[in-house]
Amino acid sequence: MLAAFPNFNDWINRLPDPRRLEFCRYLGSHLWWSIIATFLFRTGSRNAFDEKRLSGEAPWNLGDLCGQSATDPRFDGQPTITCSDNAALHASRVDPEAVRELPLQMIRQLMQRRFFDKARLFDRWHMILMDGTVQEKCRQNFTQGGKSAGTGEARYRYVLQALILGPEGVAFPLMHESIDMHDPVADKEDCELKAFIRLSQRLKADFPRLSICLIGDALYACETVLRICRQNQWKYILTFKEGRQPTTWSEMLALLPLSRANRLRVLIGPDGKRGLQDYRWVEHLMLGGLETNAVVLGEITPATATLYAYITNFENLTAKRVEALVRAGRDRHIIEDDFNTDKNHGIGLGHVFCANQNGSKNYFTMMQVAQILWNLLSHGCLKRLYQWARDATAQGMARAIWDALQAYRLPADLPPLGQIRFSSA
Repeated sequence: MLAAFPNFNDWINRLPDPRRLEFCRYLGSHLWWSIIATFLFRTGSRNAFDEKRLSGEAPWNLGDLCGQSATDPRFDGQPTITCSDNAALHASRVDPEAVRELPLQMIRQLMQRRFFDKARLFDRWHMILMDGTVQEKCRQNFTQGGKSAGTGEARYRYVLQALILGPEGVAFPLMHESIDMHDPVADKEDCELKAFIRLSQRLKADFPRLSICLIGDALYACETVLRICRQNQWKYILTFKEGRQPTTWSEMLALLPLSRANRLRVLIGPDGKRGLQDYRWVEHLMLGGLETNAVVLGEITPATATLYAYITNFENLTAKRVEALVRAGRDRHIIEDDFNTDKNHGIGLGHVFCANQNGSKNYFTMMQVAQILWNLLSHGCLKRLYQWARDATAQGMARAIWDALQAYRLPADLPPLGQIRFSSA
């Protein structure tokens, strides 16, 4: 999995180390790798990782991963894995802004290899999925960096996540923005839209020429977001709901009967036995002081009837383009599926890995690093090469790999797994 990032351990070793840990001989990538392994192998908590960190061959194998073999003088010939308390203390001392550059470097390297090209909308636009989620539920008496509902005591830490859609519908963490309890500059509570403004500035600065299409829920269907997309020359496909923009919704309903040519009916299955889809669209609607376009899909199946509605600034809408836009808008479920996986399938999103605010942010960043590595390992290699991997759950496969790393020492001349590509063809 590290074949895609030959400089990975060098990137980690260049992270700042503000103060030497006198009690710990194993500095550099070894500390960060113990955090990554907690998420990569889905142990669910620091204690669960610590229980098996010294079992069998795990210290030798993890040492090989982080570039510190048994011959490293810091090991004295006996590799070991530092405990999670040391790792958490180190993470709490490092600036989170420096650490969050690590997943960006990984995504940049994948972009240079044209990894995301086949996933682009209309062969041009990289789809960025945006949504917020609870990073962790704070323990009693937390006061650092959490949402508080006005009581002063934080109940949870919240984060805004941006994923970039890759091959085969697999999304990769791109960047994130913490939504802190209180903005000391404005003396106001932070919120998801304010975090989006900050994240959009970072995204434009880091990828100034990248063709971006923003995919988001109805929260982002507002003039502020549309104006940012216009200024940055981005496209957007945003969920459209009556309660979010009632004036624009009413205007769309009034204009739909007058746009008789803007319609498409698609039968699902042979002779439409599985249902049908009706597309309608209206161009040149006003949302605040800006123009937008609305696309509506009514889908009827033997089991359900569902209405989907989106606003977009894609122009020259045709039946073929409208179908593609709705498919892209419905891909928003991928980020929600990722959050569900992170919370309920062993990764531990929502669990308090570090009470310190800086440490908590760095742990979340390493969770994103582990997710990138896991996507490449499982979807880009194992599931393509091995039938057992196609049948196994991600959590079961991750824990099986962790058990194997404890049972068997990796040979020094182990060949690479092969080309990383998301196709079984």
